[in-house]
Amino acid sequence: MLDQLERCQKALSSFLEEKRGAFPRFYFIGDDDLLEILGQSTNPAIIQSHLKKLYQGVAAVRFDDTNTRINAMISVAGEVVELENDVVICDQVEEWLAGFTEEMRSTLKSLLASYLSSLATKGEANFEMYPSQVLCLGELIRFSDTVEAAIGQSHAEIVEKSRSQLETYTRQDLTGLPIMQLKVKALVMDLIHCLDVLKQIEYSGCHHPRDWTWHKQLRYYLDNNMMANICMSDALFSYSYEYQGNAAKLVHTPLTDKCYLTLVQGMHMGFGGNPYGPAGTGKTESVKALGNAFGRQVLVFNCFDESHQLLTNKGFMCLDKIKEHENSGLLFATYD
Repeated sequence: MLDQLERCQKALSSFLEEKRGAFPRFYFIGDDDLLEILGQSTNPAIIQSHLKKLYQGVAAVRFDDTNTRINAMISVAGEVVELENDVVICDQVEEWLAGFTEEMRSTLKSLLASYLSSLATKGEANFEMYPSQVLCLGELIRFSDTVEAAIGQSHAEIVEKSRSQLETYTRQDLTGLPIMQLKVKALVMDLIHCLDVLKQIEYSGCHHPRDWTWHKQLRYYLDNNMMANICMSDALFSYSYEYQGNAAKLVHTPLTDKCYLTLVQGMHMGFGGNPYGPAGTGKTESVKALGNAFGRQVLVFNCFDESHQLLTNKGFMCLDKIKEHENSGLLFATYD
């Protein structure tokens, strides 16, 4: 009997490892949760309860009338993002979850292209049509293009437009519109940082895009394939289009910028990074904010003595496997 139980346990472990290899996000949930997901792969109630463990910004999804297709994703704050194409639910949960992940990224990419096209043709866009993540990313891309076009000239016009835009945001009456409040709040936070960057450029007398004052900033561009890229100094990364929901923005300080620059350069050289300092100084929040800026899933582990071995065996040893499946990078791992 004991021998049979041992063989059953090995077979179960092998089965779960196979599923985790097919969908790497399964590595970071427990065996009990994974078994429930695999056993109830087409049950909408079970799917909803586990989604937030697999996707940082997705609190729920919306099904069609037959409960066989997913047509929208919903953030914790209630922001609804319509998927470009419905995702069909099937018994092979790892397959349709992979399809949902791909559709999530494809939808955000399409929405970004639509938003930038609207800005280029009309000079403005309807904020209600786009999620907060797309609005912020689109504005940061436009800011980078505008600054580089004006480098070597006076930035007074850009500063004036930015201040006027800030005034427009802050004068809006958004009473009773909680989602719009979150969108505008995020845009205001980014715009304040952009104004600070413009002050630095003016003060240093920046005359070329590769001058250090501008070159050290976290900059966003859109390439010819409509893919968003992130640059900081000589580092270049592709934006990952992981839906972030309505995550709170971090206030930028000179220390935040130095932390970002150090971590990004470490990643650029193939290393990791380890913010160090007293408790409560924002180390974890800075890494989470940087992950948000890259459009990536962020996992935070609280490592105590009793959990260290478990995490080493079941979590971090699988990172190489995850990288094989997620070319654009799945996560930042931070440790408290």
